[in-house]
Amino acid sequence: MNSLRQWWSLPVDYGWNVAYARSQQALHVTRILIGILCFVYAAAAVIALAIPGLGDSGPGQWALWSTIVTILPLGVAWLIGGWPSWRMSIAFVLYADIVLAAVLLTVDEPSEMLPMAALFTVMGSYVVGFHGPELFTAHHLFAFVTVAVLYASAMVDDPAQRLRTTLYLVMLILVMFSAPLICHSFLMLLRRDATGAFYDPLTGMQNRRGFDAAIGNLDRRPGTDAVVTAVVIDIDNFKAVNDRFGHEHGDTAIRLTASRILDVFPAPAVTVRLGGEEFAVVCLGGLDSVIERSEQLRIRLCDATDRSPLTASIGVAHAVVEARGVEAGIDELLGRADKAMYWAKRLGGDRVAQCSDPVPTSPADER
Repeated sequence: MNSLRQWWSLPVDYGWNVAYARSQQALHVTRILIGILCFVYAAAAVIALAIPGLGDSGPGQWALWSTIVTILPLGVAWLIGGWPSWRMSIAFVLYADIVLAAVLLTVDEPSEMLPMAALFTVMGSYVVGFHGPELFTAHHLFAFVTVAVLYASAMVDDPAQRLRTTLYLVMLILVMFSAPLICHSFLMLLRRDATGAFYDPLTGMQNRRGFDAAIGNLDRRPGTDAVVTAVVIDIDNFKAVNDRFGHEHGDTAIRLTASRILDVFPAPAVTVRLGGEEFAVVCLGGLDSVIERSEQLRIRLCDATDRSPLTASIGVAHAVVEARGVEAGIDELLGRADKAMYWAKRLGGDRVAQCSDPVPTSPADER
């Protein structure tokens, strides 16, 4: 029971799951495979329509034709589109479950359709890979209810084959419920341990490895260039804070800085603690908006009510990043923002400097 409670309470970050799959070069292949499987589902529905006596009923024909008409464009979307958002992913799971249940429950010959309920396992594999215990449980409860109704119909429709129908049910329970539950709980535990390698334990922000994995998950149109802005933040004279107040207070100051960065640059901006007292942000959006938010962050960091008010040197850079070289483009952009940050330090710190070639400029200088 304790293990079950632990499994249920495990946190799940859909965005991180997608970003990790992308960083391992697995997301593109997975998307293509899902698109192909959509076409296979459509082909199965066409074959079912052609089998005499299987799709003769009006509701059964309607369910099969609806499957064909809706799943073909869905397959095209998977092949040529980007990876779906969290909401669209859940909608995809609901669609697949409802369509499959409609076909199973309306097509004639329930005893023959009962083994076909194993197709719920296909969608279950997708849920295991990208979603958490809540959707996993909802999917399998829906599948269980569908199988129960189908089993009852088969027992009534064909009493002579009750023993075979019961055998089908036992096999379905093993295929659809037992093995996926074991695999899902084991995978969730592994994922929990893996996320520790991607997040900074002090601040909860992504570390550099997690940052690299999340860069590909920026909310941009796939296959298109994008205007990206990078911000590098470095706390001024942080060693003096540690020397005066102690390392424990220094850790508190780091956590407070991270919290204020996340407040000013919420998701979908990608934030990272690069190490020590240095942080970075990468986001889509206009340069003026990011500079304005950087100024807000600079002011919030220097809060007179804090035990040790902090100042920070902040460098900002922006560029059009090519779709084919996102990682390399953002690394170069971070390098430019880092140079702007050091320029702000040379000017005395507590300011925002913008990287412009050849010399970074500071809004404070313009004033």
